[in-house]
Amino acid sequence: MEDLQAAARPKLLYVDDERPNLVALRALLRDTYEVLIAERAEEAFLLLQSNDIPLIVSDQRMPGMTGTQFLEKVAEEYPDNARMILTGYADIDAVIEAINRSQIYYYFKKPWNETEIRLTLANALESVQTRRKLIDSEHRFRSTFEQAGLGIAHLQLHGEILRANGQLREFLGRSEAELLGQPFQTWFAGFDPEELLPAPGRVVVREAPVPTPGGPRWSRLTSSVSLDRKGVPDYLIALVDDLTERRHTEEQVIKLSHAVEQCPVSIRITDRAGVVEFVNPRFTEMTGYSAEEVVGKPADVFLTSQDDAGSAKGELQACLAAGAAWEGELLNHRKDGAYFWARITVSPICNKEGEVTHYLILKDDITERHKLEEQLRQSQKMEAIGQLAGGVAHDFNNILMVIMGYGSMLTADALLGSRQKEKVEHILESAEKGAQLTASLLAFSRKQVMKLEAVNLNDVILHVEKFLTRVIGEDVQLRSVISAAPLPVNVDCGQIEQVLMNLATNARDAMPKGGVLTIETSWQALEERRVMPHDLGEPGNYAVISVSDTGLGMDEATRSRVFEPFFTTKEQGKGTGLGMSIVYGIVKQHNGFVNVYSEPQVGTTFRIYLPLIETVESGDRPRGDFDPPRAGSETILVVEDEPVLRELLQSILVEYGYRVILAEDGLDAVEKFRGAGSVDLVLMDMIMPRMNGKEACDAIRAMNPAVKVAFTSGYTRDFVYLRDSIDAGTELIMKPVQPMELLRRMRDILDR
Repeated sequence: MEDLQAAARPKLLYVDDERPNLVALRALLRDTYEVLIAERAEEAFLLLQSNDIPLIVSDQRMPGMTGTQFLEKVAEEYPDNARMILTGYADIDAVIEAINRSQIYYYFKKPWNETEIRLTLANALESVQTRRKLIDSEHRFRSTFEQAGLGIAHLQLHGEILRANGQLREFLGRSEAELLGQPFQTWFAGFDPEELLPAPGRVVVREAPVPTPGGPRWSRLTSSVSLDRKGVPDYLIALVDDLTERRHTEEQVIKLSHAVEQCPVSIRITDRAGVVEFVNPRFTEMTGYSAEEVVGKPADVFLTSQDDAGSAKGELQACLAAGAAWEGELLNHRKDGAYFWARITVSPICNKEGEVTHYLILKDDITERHKLEEQLRQSQKMEAIGQLAGGVAHDFNNILMVIMGYGSMLTADALLGSRQKEKVEHILESAEKGAQLTASLLAFSRKQVMKLEAVNLNDVILHVEKFLTRVIGEDVQLRSVISAAPLPVNVDCGQIEQVLMNLATNARDAMPKGGVLTIETSWQALEERRVMPHDLGEPGNYAVISVSDTGLGMDEATRSRVFEPFFTTKEQGKGTGLGMSIVYGIVKQHNGFVNVYSEPQVGTTFRIYLPLIETVESGDRPRGDFDPPRAGSETILVVEDEPVLRELLQSILVEYGYRVILAEDGLDAVEKFRGAGSVDLVLMDMIMPRMNGKEACDAIRAMNPAVKVAFTSGYTRDFVYLRDSIDAGTELIMKPVQPMELLRRMRDILDR
């Protein structure tokens, strides 16, 4: 208990070289003070080092050092205490001098008076404690002023800076000397002391940029008036908070917010449990679901009814469990039930510690890309089938030409009986049908040679209209809506007529109980590339033929395959399946495109787009008959790699008086031409081994530029590519060709 009381008592150090005096004073004051005693100055300094002693009393006369000298050293090292001295009359002058130097608080004359000592010590202790409180208060004020997390300035009532803490000096990039005495408005232009003085209790807050040597910085200035004890304005207080980083962060957040809001990709953010916390406007545009309908509810990542959604969800969960993002393409559905293809990315969002807090779901509508990919696949498939069809037609044409050639020669044989001639006629009819089939294959594969001419498309429609009425029958009404303006196009009229005939035939079959067939022409401009259901439309001006019926229509599955060769919905034996593929091939060869629009029980509309050209004069196209072939005596070099066909050509030409030289390939033809002396016409196949027709023609023309050349081919893509490099003296005869037609063409070429 005594120890606790001693700990609570203030400490007093008494220094005296006379032991009895030490004991006497300690005994006198121990009830009020914890008295520490020392006989020498060295002992006293040791006690001062280890104790907080507010009161020090020293005898004046001590060996080695006087009391005033001792207290002078104490004042230098420990100024925060009250120093008193015991003295006699002989030492009073030295004591008074020490008091004048503020080294001694008070002195006691020997012998001491208890009342005087107690009263003086109490007053001295109160003075020390008061001074210490003031020092602590000043220290706390300075510490708060300097170490505050914002800039602080004290200003005169007119705005001049009295003091500025380090935070403000650092913010402004100025030293204390540059700030003190300067108007605060120099840096804070919006600050006005007159705004504060009329209302001392008012606090004014404003945000504004501040010029600094490092560039403008944003600040929030809070200013008010400090009042003295009487309530009179004493000085102004300005608090400056640095908002530069916060403003930068806010700007970044605003930019990010705008980017998310305006992003063309659907964005959703969910918590760890998959509950939606945010969706951007693109999500609503893409899916039809509003933010209110999905926020706060579990996220349906897929919004799809695909069969493989379960497996995709398993892959998603595995990726997220491994801390990786998941990507995939899935067929989604909108709120209204419509389907669309989307590429989905789901990524975890982690905090600074690497813990997953949210998930980011990005979704991009790739429906148009899927359409383009489907168009590419369809185009590649059609091209591959076209290559096959063209190759088959080429070989088949050689066979048909032999059948038709020898069959025609048999019919002209006077020794052949009527029954035999009838059978040969049947053979020729079948061969003719085969030739038509190969022509259809070439039309589909886009390898037949076109006879282009500039015409008004309206004239072509009007010309074929009378034939269409015979095709569609009496129970189908034909309506024509012809454009008032001319539609100049560069087309093979016969092939366009075939397109219309095929479409009309299909329309008739789609209306077994009758209906209306409408053919309409119009003009249309495409400003940019357009993805069509079955094709790609390049920018440009087009003449459009619309062929519509009121028939049974088609479902999606049928529409997707309508242009495939040999695909038909008709009963077996009632259609080849080539009609629409021929339409597709002819239109593509004219650098156009075709699309179909159809719904079950509603009808079907085909739209054919053909590139427009400059205006042409409309009128009837000349149509004449060929003259009968005439015999000749010229020399013809026949170049054909098929032996049977080579013999046939020789028989036909020799029978009509021509001299024939045979060659089995291009290289053989060059050698035969060189040794023949005189050749009037070279009739050669285009595709041959060792040297093709084009190469052989160049070699022959090098020997005789004036020689006439005619090519034969059942597969003419090569000629279409190369004909621009062959001069005007070169002709093309398509296989299969009837003997009489061949003779007419030979005679025509020789007579020019």
